[in-house]
Amino acid sequence: DGWFMNNGQKLIQKMNLPENHPQYPSQPKGMQQVLMERGLYHPGLKVQCKKEKDGSGGKCDPMSTDCCAKRILNLQLDFQEQKSLVQEVIEEVGHLCIFLPKFHCELNFIEFFWGAVKRHLHANGDGSFATL
Repeated sequence: DGWFMNNGQKLIQKMNLPENHPQYPSQPKGMQQVLMERGLYHPGLKVQCKKEKDGSGGKCDPMSTDCCAKRILNLQLDFQEQKSLVQEVIEEVGHLCIFLPKFHCELNFIEFFWGAVKRHLHANGDGSFATL
């Protein structure tokens, strides 16, 4: 479930349709429905900012707050505070979930251990599978 502030009052918003919905029981609501319930939808609102023909662009103007539905939802506090399912499951069982920067393996602490293992094997092994 999500939440939003309305006239200083925190309102809980269900993110799935009810079980007795005639077409889509218990299915997730779409962006339009979520925005309509929050009073943030207006006719003609794009789903997301359009990319250029050459594939470039597609990013929202950083100064804009309502250029597209995706931008409006991204700026909502409950969407910003939402943890991923992976993180929720890991933390539920009492573990710590740490996400490391993508594409920067030099910042990943596991690289230190891989390097130490490689140095140890190189110094102490004869290169055969049996001595690993």
